[in-house]
Amino acid sequence: MVGGISLNKRASIKFFGDVYGTGYRFFIKQKAIELGLKGYCRLNAAEQIEVEVEGAEKALNEFLLFVQKGVSPQADSNSFSLELYDDLKGYVRMESDIV
Repeated sequence: MVGGISLNKRASIKFFGDVYGTGYRFFIKQKAIELGLKGYCRLNAAEQIEVEVEGAEKALNEFLLFVQKGVSPQADSNSFSLELYDDLKGYVRMESDIV
């Protein structure tokens, strides 16, 4: 908190490589919800898992540690790209293209 205002950030992550049948979207959605992050997780046209989450900087940092350690034990690789932003998009929930 700075001057009584919570610092919020947004992250855009793309996972590529071994993304089918690994549970990535399930684990990502569950962890984001657990940390109070909002955004989405889906398989994009390039067959990458595309994630965008935003929320408190502390929660986002914890989420990024989770990503770096390896989201799914079933995946053979943990390849991803990451971009961080200060601007928010105003997501109201964590959504996924799976249940």
